[in-house]
Amino acid sequence: MRLLEREHPSEVLADRARRAAAGRGSVVLVAGEAGIGKTVLLRAFADTAPVPVLWGMCDSLSTPRPLGPLRDVAAALGPDVTAALAGAAAQHEIFTIALEALRARPRVLVVEDLHWGDGATLDLVRFLARRITSLPLLLVVSYRDAVDANGPLGAVLGDLVSATDARRLQLAPLSRAAVARLLDGHGLDPADVHRRTSGNPFFVSQIAEQPGSSLPESVRDAVLGRVAPLPPEARRALELLSCAPEGVAGELLAALDVPAATVEALAATGLLERAGRGVTFRHEIARSAVQEAIPPGSETVLHLRMIDALEAVGGDVSVLAHHAAAVPDVARILRYAPAAGAEASRSGAHREAVAFHELALRHVEAPDVQATLLELLSRELYLTDRLDDAVDARTRALALRAELADTAAVGAAHTAISGFAWYAADRAEAEQHDEAALGILSGGDDPRALGLALANHAFLAAQRGDLAEARGTGSRALAIADELGGDPVLRGFASIGLAVARLLDGDLGGRAELLAIRDLGLRHRDDDLATTPMSNLCHMDVEQGRLAAAEDVVADALRISEERDTPICSMWQLGVRARLRLLQDRWDEAERDARAVLAAGEFPLGRLWPHLVLGLLAARREAPEENAHVDELWRLAQRLDNPVKYGTVAAVLAEQAWILRRPDPRLHDPRLTGLADPGLRRWAHRLGSAGVQRIEVPGGVVPVPDPGPYERALQLWDEGSTEALLGAFALLDELSAQPVARIVRARLRELGVAAVPRGRSSATRANPGGLTDRQLDVLALLVEGMSNSEIAAHLVISPRTADHHVSAILAKLQVRSRGEAAALARRLGV
Repeated sequence: MRLLEREHPSEVLADRARRAAAGRGSVVLVAGEAGIGKTVLLRAFADTAPVPVLWGMCDSLSTPRPLGPLRDVAAALGPDVTAALAGAAAQHEIFTIALEALRARPRVLVVEDLHWGDGATLDLVRFLARRITSLPLLLVVSYRDAVDANGPLGAVLGDLVSATDARRLQLAPLSRAAVARLLDGHGLDPADVHRRTSGNPFFVSQIAEQPGSSLPESVRDAVLGRVAPLPPEARRALELLSCAPEGVAGELLAALDVPAATVEALAATGLLERAGRGVTFRHEIARSAVQEAIPPGSETVLHLRMIDALEAVGGDVSVLAHHAAAVPDVARILRYAPAAGAEASRSGAHREAVAFHELALRHVEAPDVQATLLELLSRELYLTDRLDDAVDARTRALALRAELADTAAVGAAHTAISGFAWYAADRAEAEQHDEAALGILSGGDDPRALGLALANHAFLAAQRGDLAEARGTGSRALAIADELGGDPVLRGFASIGLAVARLLDGDLGGRAELLAIRDLGLRHRDDDLATTPMSNLCHMDVEQGRLAAAEDVVADALRISEERDTPICSMWQLGVRARLRLLQDRWDEAERDARAVLAAGEFPLGRLWPHLVLGLLAARREAPEENAHVDELWRLAQRLDNPVKYGTVAAVLAEQAWILRRPDPRLHDPRLTGLADPGLRRWAHRLGSAGVQRIEVPGGVVPVPDPGPYERALQLWDEGSTEALLGAFALLDELSAQPVARIVRARLRELGVAAVPRGRSSATRANPGGLTDRQLDVLALLVEGMSNSEIAAHLVISPRTADHHVSAILAKLQVRSRGEAAALARRLGV
């Protein structure tokens, strides 16, 4: 296919490759529909790139190969990467080894068709992008642009486009003029072809190569027209290869007994291309067209041939499971799908693990095997934020274990469901299953299952503030671990509740203990054990006021959860970060994080802090009569029925009542009686002083240490002097906390202040950096993704002037990159 109307993306890729050669890494995203020419563009670029180009492919398998693109380039990266992929290395270890290999020399790494990427590959791309400025690497990612913004790829793309020095290249369909150039000399009507193909280069090129035929109605006809002249043996080989979305390596070609002459004949059609000693379809739509045309009944035989060959060469179990499912070959599905699920889970590709376990379950009949698969599935469903499905799977397993009279497994099921119920913000259900588990296992003969039940009980006790119970049962679980020869995983889970109890009791040694448990989980590739302590640590650091420490802990927690594909943990941690940003008075960032959590999934416990953040921001900024976020926060608090959480939630109710100057009957709920939360004490004092509502909270009022602007404004309000109130008003106005500022203004008038400040205008608040009109123009073009040279050309100014404008904008907005400036501009509506 000729490369037309691709001058700009070609120039961008060439420029970024030159930067990589000079040691400056960057990311380029190439987006477009199937057949738009992403591969052709990148192949043309690779032919002239000044540094070596490594090419990794994501495959359209029913369940993708974990880290497929990295496996494609592993040999070129060196034996350390190959060994890590072949061995038992954890995902973060594989990533670190790959990172070091990529530091060795300037390169381009192409990850093609990321829309088919597995969870581990998405994490790898995000991992490299975050470190790209330290690498001599141009990372090029191609994908189809019909992406679900709320799906896994959408989240990764959101991170990539905001990476330092990232560029997104959207490939557009060809114009009618370009189609005419492609069709020159073929005797076809360019306007008609353009209308039928919508300018898709692949469609056009396939039609152009058959000028003697009538105009095909679809690309399927065009592709099959290329297949028709092939001799029967070659056509059968092409049909066989079309059953392999992942491509066919050289050793597999040999095992399939596809002669070299046949491979050459197929490559000559333009539908296939050589990939090392193997072959792959040039376009997925071509492969699909060939596959759909296979005579009925023949595809099963082809997949069986593929399975036999893969078994002969020791193929990936995930690929074997894909072909077994296509047959379907039940025996092989049950042999390969569970193994592929286990491999995916170890690789941190938990969504793919779910798919493999579900595949196996559709074909299994033996009750004991079905129960085992349901148990494995439930854990993967939990980690991927499908709590209702996790509970359903484990409940079905429990029923099967009960029929099999497997008492220990029944008890273990109750332990698992108890944990799921806690994360579903249902304390009553969690404690009911916790009690059932201990009742069954305490008299049984499975000490490990009992130890895990005790560990869960200790965790729940710590969460509700029953420190003595947490210590007692946690210690019993540790003793069982020691009796079992120092079972490390059991010790880890037993230690989580103990560490949380230590922190609640003021013992900061619990922090180091939680970090040690994280390391233990990573070593044993147990993602629940690796992420749970971090979720608890970042929460405890934020709630206990260790905000500087929390900054690093939350970042580390999110990194691990993203790398290990555990969205349920990512949601909780992002919610904690929203809470942290609120306490830091970084309100826009807090709102963004909170809304991201609510849009990401249904994890009930994870929605607690986002509703708190959004409820308080609404009260402080708008003071609505009805605040849905605060109402939902209260509903979640009631379901949790947790004394530790009640104090924080009650403080939110009290703050809103003070702002609205309206009593809240929920503050007289008996469950709030006797709470000694310091934030609630401060708000109870303010409510009483304002004559709004009197609530009894034990203890004295203690000011917030090292307060930010909002808390400092409230302290000045409490002080009450004219000078203090004027200072409070200025702080609140800067935060755009207008309802609270109005309360201060009213108090100043009561004190007889003649010239009460008016506050900033809404226009000024929408332009907090005080940008000039020209700088606002430049910022709008940054939002569109233009480079400095493109901005200069668009505004008819010199490139140096454009550079100065961009630098001034970054300084005024107090952001570090063009991406951050563009993100802020979008929030401000520029």
